[in-house]
Amino acid sequence: MTELFNPPIERRGSDSAKWTKFASNERDVIGAWVADMDLPSADEIINAIKDRLDERVFGYTVAPAEFIPLLQEQMQRKHGWRVESDWFVVQPGVVPSLFFASNCLGNSGDGVMAARPNYHYFLETAQYTDRTYQPVDCHNTDGRWEMDFQQMSETITRRTKTFLLCNPFNPVGRVFDKEELETIANLCLKNGTMICADEIHADLVLDDDKQHLPIASLDPEIEKHSITLFSAAKAFNLPGIGGLSLAIIPDPDIRAAFQQRSYGVATHPGALAYAATIAAYRDCDYWLQETITYLQSNRDYLETEIASIEGLSMNHVEATFLAWINVAESGLDNPVREFLKHGVALSAGDEMGSSDHIRLNFGCHRTTLEEILKRMKSALS
Repeated sequence: MTELFNPPIERRGSDSAKWTKFASNERDVIGAWVADMDLPSADEIINAIKDRLDERVFGYTVAPAEFIPLLQEQMQRKHGWRVESDWFVVQPGVVPSLFFASNCLGNSGDGVMAARPNYHYFLETAQYTDRTYQPVDCHNTDGRWEMDFQQMSETITRRTKTFLLCNPFNPVGRVFDKEELETIANLCLKNGTMICADEIHADLVLDDDKQHLPIASLDPEIEKHSITLFSAAKAFNLPGIGGLSLAIIPDPDIRAAFQQRSYGVATHPGALAYAATIAAYRDCDYWLQETITYLQSNRDYLETEIASIEGLSMNHVEATFLAWINVAESGLDNPVREFLKHGVALSAGDEMGSSDHIRLNFGCHRTTLEEILKRMKSALS
């Protein structure tokens, strides 16, 4: 276990949403729900923020000259995808970009398609943009979550204007392979459906034999019919430093429509967010690899422990730091409430489309994860 993350950071009593929302005067509660990590940031990121603070003036900020070229280099180096500089649209976050994408594609009542279970915003986007949600169910097949492409082919129509793709897939921890992505893309192209891909966990692939493929990189025609969303926020744990994400939109008309929808609504990222993101992508490959190694070890430990607990089960996590745990056989009427009573705050599966699951964040110090499992076992005893 790397020494980069020792000793553990104490987040109780801080402004951490993860640790504060469910804090109680009656018992100690470990935050294991929202998707941020308890691991300390890289020194290079912290120093970049300090350097920017030393300038002592924090007016409105534009992207530094090196920012977009750095992003282009990252896409080329990591994914072999050549992205033109004018395709980038700077945004305050991936989540608002999902809504902007839906709003700029189609009209009231048109379809927004997304897999289920899914990160809850994917299930809510249609409702809040006056569209119709079209679910594609995922099935646990031989220990692997797979999208029901037969259902997708029978449901998608010319009125399905947007397909929201989460890859790597939160909460089930899958990395979609090339064949799966091509199936999604071909069905969308056949029906004139734009693909909006949230790829914020792209840098957190945990399996050595898996590789993240941006769906837009597969083919020029797919690229033209895509919006790709990404950010350094998950891999480098930066949500608290200020919102900064990117939308890659190759089609100029769609890009203009997206910018129009976000105009006056999307806030401008600040100087500290730019400084942190540049340092992350430019200087912190070593830190990211150490983080992945740490998460791999936590993931392996968690999977072994869950397999030994009667009433709980989970599939192998290929990417992210989130575990999707089946509690259907737990015997608990309300698993989230019972685990909270025993001092563990977890995400409820019903808000993500599956009431018989919970989501657990294992992006924490090993000692914290050990205590989480100890408390969960106590709740089931």
